[in-house]
Amino acid sequence: MPRRVGRYTKHETTELLRMFEEGYSIYKICRNINRSQKSIRNNLIGHGKIQGEITPRRYVLEEKDVIIEDENHLFEYFKYFSILSIIIFAMVVNPLLNPIEILISYIYLIL
Repeated sequence: MPRRVGRYTKHETTELLRMFEEGYSIYKICRNINRSQKSIRNNLIGHGKIQGEITPRRYVLEEKDVIIEDENHLFEYFKYFSILSIIIFAMVVNPLLNPIEILISYIYLIL
């Protein structure tokens, strides 16, 4: 079950103070009231039941809109396929451009 957020209801506040007076730990109180330990601790500090400093509230900045363009990857694949086809055709027509042929001829000359 998700944690509650926002202001405490009167029932939650009285339950919190009752449980604290009975000696419950902050962990057990937070499980019973379904609030975070930080919230319980800050509330007890605010009521003067424990010493400490109230931790600052986190402010969430408004999210910026992110525009994702719908890209057509088919054109990109076609472009790379075309370039690869031209290179392969050039290596078939002129074997001296083929790196595998060059390697084989070099090894043949050495042996």
